[in-house]
Amino acid sequence: MEHRYTIHEITPFTRDWTCKIQVVDKIRPKISRDHRVNFQTTIVQDENEDQICIITYGPEVAHYDNLFKYFHTYLISAAKVREPSRFAIPMHNFEWVLDTFSIVEEVIDNNEEESMLPLPSRLNMVSFADIEKQIPGDEFDLVAVVANCGTMKYQGSENRRFQEAILIDDKKKPFLFTIWGELADKDGTELLQQLHRYPVIVAKRIAVSNFKQGSNVNELV
Repeated sequence: MEHRYTIHEITPFTRDWTCKIQVVDKIRPKISRDHRVNFQTTIVQDENEDQICIITYGPEVAHYDNLFKYFHTYLISAAKVREPSRFAIPMHNFEWVLDTFSIVEEVIDNNEEESMLPLPSRLNMVSFADIEKQIPGDEFDLVAVVANCGTMKYQGSENRRFQEAILIDDKKKPFLFTIWGELADKDGTELLQQLHRYPVIVAKRIAVSNFKQGSNVNELV
């Protein structure tokens, strides 16, 4: 029989546990230092907003990268619990490793038995009115509505990929939001597919760049 635990209650000696978590960040997949395996780190938190890193390796990287969506809620069981390596993100005393034997179930919005976790309260939120006060390069989080999104573009001799979107707040103040590289390949495509719904997004760790000449909107990256 499985028992429900919070993140801090789970150790390598805990058996038959299940934990309800929310995805709050995903680090881009990387290659190990010996170039033998690719891996990805996903940061999740529980109902108490205690956080832990989830590590996936090899063929599991693509599977869980597609499964885990920002701020969606999941029930996780049968993950390996271990002490972090010295190169790990200093997040918790332990970290979880998901493999083919792990069980991950998404909690959907209309689930009568399981409620979704609320949005994190620890976001470094900035209102649209305060964006112009931010120093270029300083990172913050933002909640906005996507009013428009362009197709993929390329810049310079290296053909750097980027995509531009217009974000608005509840007062319809516009800002130009630029997505670069791999994020444009994935997140930009998803925004285009949902554009007719005017999706509300939570953008994490974004920053203000210099004003674009001839533009009446600020640029966020």
